[in-house]
Amino acid sequence: MSKKNLLIPLLLIPMFLSFLPAASAQSFSDVNLGDKYYTSISYLQENKIVEGYQDNTFRPYDDINRAEALKMLTLASGVFTEDMFEENIDIEDEITEIVEENEEEVIIAEKPFTDTPLDAWFTPYLIAAKEKEIINGYPNGSFKPEQKINLVESLKIFLESYDNIDYSNTADYLVNDTPLDTWFTKYTSYAIFKNLINIYSNNIITPDQEMSRGYMAEIIYRKIMTEEGYEFGKATWYGAALQGNYTASGEIFDYHQLTAAHLTLPFGTIVEVTNLANGESIQVEITDRGPYGPGRVIDLTSAAFKKIASLGAGVIYVQYKIVE
Repeated sequence: MSKKNLLIPLLLIPMFLSFLPAASAQSFSDVNLGDKYYTSISYLQENKIVEGYQDNTFRPYDDINRAEALKMLTLASGVFTEDMFEENIDIEDEITEIVEENEEEVIIAEKPFTDTPLDAWFTPYLIAAKEKEIINGYPNGSFKPEQKINLVESLKIFLESYDNIDYSNTADYLVNDTPLDTWFTKYTSYAIFKNLINIYSNNIITPDQEMSRGYMAEIIYRKIMTEEGYEFGKATWYGAALQGNYTASGEIFDYHQLTAAHLTLPFGTIVEVTNLANGESIQVEITDRGPYGPGRVIDLTSAAFKKIASLGAGVIYVQYKIVE
């Protein structure tokens, strides 16, 4: 019997399960108003970028592993589409048919990584991502698909899925736990520059934090919305204690008015600010400078803050966009 090398086409590799089986309702039962991922997950679901489980949950605080993250991030970036992986032909059946038809012994192409069998549901994504050099695995040849993924690993996969990322200003966007000489700094710096990730109060991002499905959805959502002109970060408020003082613009501060402080936007700019936990929005005029804490992007008067959140919240995550 003669031998023939055969590279099994990508679409012939079976998909035994889906990372995100379709939910049956328009909103997830476990993603409600007030949840910090409410706006991002709702938007991604509405636009069919993510789906939930069959019990109509999204499970935003569950950890996500490397194989699941690869699928979610590459589909969200658009580098791959579900259409590329629709065929469900079993590899063994396909090989049997070829052997019977040609009466030849078939040598199957090598696995993409040492620990990723060809018949695993995630293998098509691994093969495609490896071919595009989005992933390269570990030095020992493994990928560790079931291992939990951390923030910087997620950013690498996501950002490598795009062709037009400019990392030239890496040194300008460092935080306390991302020195300039690490393998991931260009990814974290770009993510900070584009407000894709959270900066915590002590000016850190915690690069090795294990990712949840909700935070993954948040990063995807922010990448989409920054391309439409939105900025992200934390909003705070200031009120009666400063009543009657002069603002940086020269106007008298009045906490009853719908105004705000921003570090760089011209005075008089009208900005729409949206609370990511409930989708509530308010338009404010920039009349002052600030805030100055890590990750903070806008300071609202107490009157404006109350329109979209409880004053007791103190600090909230928001998106904002210039209106005029």
